[in-house]
Amino acid sequence: MRIGLDARNYGPEGTGIGRYIEKLLENLQKLDNQNEYFVFLRKDNFHLFNPTAVNFKKVIAEAWWYSLKEQLLLPAVLMRLKLDLVHFPHFNIPLLYPGKFVVTIHDVIKSEFKGASATTRSLPIYYLKHFGYEVTIRQAVRRAKKIFTPSNFVKKKLVNSFGLPGEKIVVTPEAADELFVQAGKQEVPEGRARQVLATYGIKKSFILYVGNAFPYKNLENLLLALPSLNKKIYLVYVGDRNVFVERLIEKAKKIGVDNRLIAAGFVPNEDLAILYKLAECFVFPSLSEGFGLPGIEAMAAGCPVVCSNIPVFKEVYGDAAVYFDPKKPKEIAEKIELIIKNAPSSAKASAGREFRIQLIKKGFEQVKKYSWKKLAEQTLQVYKSVASD
Repeated sequence: MRIGLDARNYGPEGTGIGRYIEKLLENLQKLDNQNEYFVFLRKDNFHLFNPTAVNFKKVIAEAWWYSLKEQLLLPAVLMRLKLDLVHFPHFNIPLLYPGKFVVTIHDVIKSEFKGASATTRSLPIYYLKHFGYEVTIRQAVRRAKKIFTPSNFVKKKLVNSFGLPGEKIVVTPEAADELFVQAGKQEVPEGRARQVLATYGIKKSFILYVGNAFPYKNLENLLLALPSLNKKIYLVYVGDRNVFVERLIEKAKKIGVDNRLIAAGFVPNEDLAILYKLAECFVFPSLSEGFGLPGIEAMAAGCPVVCSNIPVFKEVYGDAAVYFDPKKPKEIAEKIELIIKNAPSSAKASAGREFRIQLIKKGFEQVKKYSWKKLAEQTLQVYKSVASD
């Protein structure tokens, strides 16, 4: 078979989708030496992917995601290679492409959370682009031969929202990078710990959040929980600085906790694994997710997870996390305090340490349920069944 894989999001610039493509390609190269793969990249990320198998070839497809060029020029690039199947790892399919394809839908958050707070653009431009999104995702799920999703939660959303048959959708859960798994098995040398903390201006003790600062991430309620916690506890935000982060900093000032918010910016995985190890806990107050990969990464590294009681987290994390109502800041604070190491009284601190140890053990077991290799195996099986159909 001649299989195309749209990897224009490959690498850190593509955030979670970039990680998904990276791990899928890494494992497909180990699993499949029979089929011919054409991996479509932009000039900016062409150097990031270096094939380790001779049946994987790189192809330039210079079109940004969500752009007019993507819709007009990408179909011609794909058609020229006469592919048997194309895998689009995001909803943004080129509408004019007539060939056979499968698609990954990571979530339907854009449909659930929309409006002025969800954009930095003028409202007319935003609503025009949102209309384009709705048209594209409907075409993607209707025309795709199969749809991959990271969780049963997203599968149910797609079935209910678009009237799709359940058998059209294949659930392929994501997994923690091996780097985080290895980090969970060893202690951090004191000198290395000091170095990482100093690099990002982080003070001990701290709770950690990793991700973006979009409104649905519900970080304002996490800020509102801070005054109820010990004043020596800081909140470390790991993620690229942008308009939404600046808004978060302004909210922290209004609440009076800006001196306890540390915006660390982008942190590479090698350092992030150490921050997971050093944090009191990882806090995930999101109102909606497709999977929740940062929580699995935290568990793999040995960091207890405290998160929203939303259905997708309960599906993915099971009993290896502590859950709270994301709309109640006081409850968020109470659940964080359950596992904090330096609670006010010694008796409380001792109970907190023991509870924390047990939660970390459960996290290690939960992580074992997920594997990038298994995801790639499931994906390859779908490729074979769809292409031969």
